[in-house]
Amino acid sequence: VPQRDPEEYIKRLSARFPDEAEGIRGFVEEMIAISEEENRLHLKKGRFFKLFFPFQYRKMWNVRNKTLAELMSDYVKNPELQDVLAALWGYYGLPPSKLSGFYYANATGGYLRNGSYYIRQRSQNLSDAIAQVIEENGGRVLYNSTVDRIRVEKGVVKGVELSGGERLPARAVVSNASVPATFQKMVPESAVPEDYLEKLRGYKPSISSFIVWLGLNRDIRDITGAFSTHVSSGLSSDQDYQAKLDGDIENGSFGVAIYDNIFKGYSAPETSTLQLIFISGYEPWRRFEANYREENKTAYHREKARWTDILIKRAEREVIPGLSSMIEVKEAATPLTNWRYTGNSDGAIYGFEQSMDNAYMNRIENHTPIKGLYLAGAWGDPGGGYTGAMRGGEKAFQALMEEWGG
Repeated sequence: VPQRDPEEYIKRLSARFPDEAEGIRGFVEEMIAISEEENRLHLKKGRFFKLFFPFQYRKMWNVRNKTLAELMSDYVKNPELQDVLAALWGYYGLPPSKLSGFYYANATGGYLRNGSYYIRQRSQNLSDAIAQVIEENGGRVLYNSTVDRIRVEKGVVKGVELSGGERLPARAVVSNASVPATFQKMVPESAVPEDYLEKLRGYKPSISSFIVWLGLNRDIRDITGAFSTHVSSGLSSDQDYQAKLDGDIENGSFGVAIYDNIFKGYSAPETSTLQLIFISGYEPWRRFEANYREENKTAYHREKARWTDILIKRAEREVIPGLSSMIEVKEAATPLTNWRYTGNSDGAIYGFEQSMDNAYMNRIENHTPIKGLYLAGAWGDPGGGYTGAMRGGEKAFQALMEEWGG
């Protein structure tokens, strides 16, 4: 997909599907227009008059109740073309028939208009930069420590209790832990209104992931020049989604990311680093959960190794010939790994699903019924991904300032 060149993208697709050329242009331009409207609203810090919203943000208003499949059907009819236009659905965790059309259009329109970006040298640099800003401005980052309890008295936050027993008083608490963990484990149940808990119970954690990282003993930039390659399953989007939920590692679509094709020097000379990713449901790994938590991982490691070998063989067949013979370093992460490091329910990588009842105008808000408690990260508004999670922090800060002043 061309970077920052929607016209070239339209041209390439139209050459492949000439009978749908008009619809391709209409759909791509619609996504970009939705993205531009959302950015305009963001620059106004999300403030608007409800009465005027349908007129000021007409594109956003018109897509509010549409799935991605419904939005695409307004423009193109060819099922193969629809699968191509919706190919990025895995980045948002639901197939077109279930995914919010606004969420997909906003993000994809932004990609087409502005291009995609990578944080050098690693994504860890972003975490380090945020920690540095916190500490330079008088804050503290407490490592190897967790919050066990959020203290609430008479519906008002009073602080947090750490795993070591230390209590930190606070007028406001921002939680980027999973919403299920926040309200089922950290906040006293009696402090949460029942209707709010009932609403939360109706939302589902997003899909998870299975990832393989490989360190190779040669430079493979001459084999493929692409950074990110999507390997299609050949199934429809709904069938592919079901394959991922079922853990059909042999047949579901997957991605290959070659980091050395982003910038020279990512890896040591004459070596390469790559990632294989299969978006996966949690259910295939749930049977290992109890033993995993008890550090009894023999059967788990056996299944993890089986999935790893299958994904490597598929990447070797489809993208990188001879891959198996180049491997020096091999590591993998499952949905249970995601749970271990994030505490996210079901190893969810996008927080709550971007389903029609919990996306865009219906998305769970970042302020909560408990005074002083706010949500940030993937579980709140707007949702998952780097930009989504950071926007969530921004929206939580905005809500905090509006309620507390400053």
